[in-house]
Amino acid sequence: MLGIVAVLAIGVYYAYNKYVAQDRWKPYLQQELKSLILKTTDSLYSIEYSDFDLNIASGDVTLTNFKLKPDTNVYLKMVANKKAPDNLFTLGVKKLSIKNLGAKRAYQDKILNIKDITIEKPSLTVVNKRFSFNDTVKVGKPKSPYEIIKKTFKQLRIDSISLKDISLNYINRSDGAPKTTALKNLDIHISDVLIDSLSGDDPNRFYYTKGVDVKVKNYSVLTGNKLYKISLKQILFSTARRSIILDKVAYTPLYSKSGFYKKTGKPGERFTLNFRQIAITDIDLQRFLRDQKLYAGVMNLKNGYVEIYSNNKYKGPKTIKIGKDPHQALQKVALDMRLKRLNINSTDIKYLEADANTGITGEILFKNTDAVIMNLTNDPAAKKVNPFMTARINTRFMNAGNLNVNFRFNLNAKDGSFNYNGTLGKFNGQVLDKLVKPLALVHVKSADIDKLHFNVNANNYRAKGQLEFYYHNLSVDLLKKQEGVKELQRQGLISRVANTFFIDNDNPSKNGKFRPGPINVARDPHTSFFSFLYKGLLDGLKPSVGYDKKNENFVNQTVAQVTSVLDKFKQFKENRKKRREERKKEKALKKAAEEKEEAAKKLKEAQEKAEKEKQKAAEKAAKEKEKQQNGG
Repeated sequence: MLGIVAVLAIGVYYAYNKYVAQDRWKPYLQQELKSLILKTTDSLYSIEYSDFDLNIASGDVTLTNFKLKPDTNVYLKMVANKKAPDNLFTLGVKKLSIKNLGAKRAYQDKILNIKDITIEKPSLTVVNKRFSFNDTVKVGKPKSPYEIIKKTFKQLRIDSISLKDISLNYINRSDGAPKTTALKNLDIHISDVLIDSLSGDDPNRFYYTKGVDVKVKNYSVLTGNKLYKISLKQILFSTARRSIILDKVAYTPLYSKSGFYKKTGKPGERFTLNFRQIAITDIDLQRFLRDQKLYAGVMNLKNGYVEIYSNNKYKGPKTIKIGKDPHQALQKVALDMRLKRLNINSTDIKYLEADANTGITGEILFKNTDAVIMNLTNDPAAKKVNPFMTARINTRFMNAGNLNVNFRFNLNAKDGSFNYNGTLGKFNGQVLDKLVKPLALVHVKSADIDKLHFNVNANNYRAKGQLEFYYHNLSVDLLKKQEGVKELQRQGLISRVANTFFIDNDNPSKNGKFRPGPINVARDPHTSFFSFLYKGLLDGLKPSVGYDKKNENFVNQTVAQVTSVLDKFKQFKENRKKRREERKKEKALKKAAEEKEEAAKKLKEAQEKAEKEKQKAAEKAAKEKEKQQNGG
């Protein structure tokens, strides 16, 4: 953009210098501009437009339907001669307006001042193909803008530049198949551009400007694995305020829960994220430009919804989760970064896990979550000063009880060590059914939770700690999955045994004895971070209610024995029923045979009787005949 402005300004300057003084500028100016473009770009680019208007008195310039086009034949020759640039541009502008271009002062004082530049509906296509012969190490440091213009101007100043409704296509042809990135509905406003001998070193300027404001509307892009869509209603970026604001951010799966796993062909987590606004403030732009490090002050995430879904029934190679916890994933981000503080406000977080055996989904809900996370960094220099990332979280657990959790992550630990501790306030324990019924096969009939406190040290391989669970009026049913039956079935006898002999109704008990909940659980390498946290707490909950490993093993053995007896009894009943049916069938067959034999006997007797009657009739007929003969 600055190149186009510079070419136009220089063209007007030369026109004024060569023709205005002699009042011969009008016939020559357009030809001068076009030849200047060809000359300054080594014939690579040419311009055309439908209308050109210049008012020398006011310094106003207007170009309509302006086009900047590359000559592909010249480009190919440049490639052959190893002089081609890495980027090739094609630009179309509906209208370009320059207000108060001071050609006279530019001619007399070598100072070019422009009040305003407005570019409407620019459409820019950038084709990038990196060439080794353009390596900056070989060709040296590129010239600064001032070094480019200093032979013509001592100073170039533009009060305001506005680019409205930009369409940008960036085509990367450097690595294999072309990759295209498209942006539409993009607005840019640049204030107070100054190029002179000192402005390049002015710390209060960003690329020779006092400020650049960028607005992108309705942006969306697919993730590299084609499983999710990222969409934003609006992006606002300001160099003056050193901030970026993203409105209505969504990270949405492209497939349903079942379709997602059919597409991936393996187990894992499916994520859904929505935030009304994400804002980053106090961005250190100079450090980013100088060192390619992203340092910022505060990130605010407002009014969000996060859903994490996992389905255990899908088979296939499971992903190893070791080394992929949040603080470890942060260390693998390619860009060095440090965020002093991350605020999360009014966000609902839901973790869903579908059990492979029951087919039912367990649910943990954290409602109206507020969190403060400090020192998010992967920068080695920052980690030397402070190697810990901390998080304070306040939420409504299952929208029933207040939960406060603190995390402390060691960013330098090779084993990914971290600590989490917290307190859960009073609530009705029956809401736990949504979690423990499908995943632990336990139905909470009643439970009045008074308080739960936990403190756990964990790493990639194990979690150890302590849990204190205060409750009363606890009663549960143990459940089982029965083949062919959708609903989970109650194990009545086992439940009565567990409630009577093992599970304690109160903690502390009525005699004041308190049962702590020690946590010591090994991590399955395929278990996700969130599932690992849940399994660690569950490991401490069991002994707290009297269901420690010893009793759990005893109950499991009892369940197995009772199940064996019940199975044998069931088999006995089935065998007895089968024998009865066989005897009944035998009787029916015997009766049918007897009836058949009786019918055959009766048939024989009837046949014999008929034969006798036939014989008698024959004898009688013979006698009658003989009698008639004798009489005659």
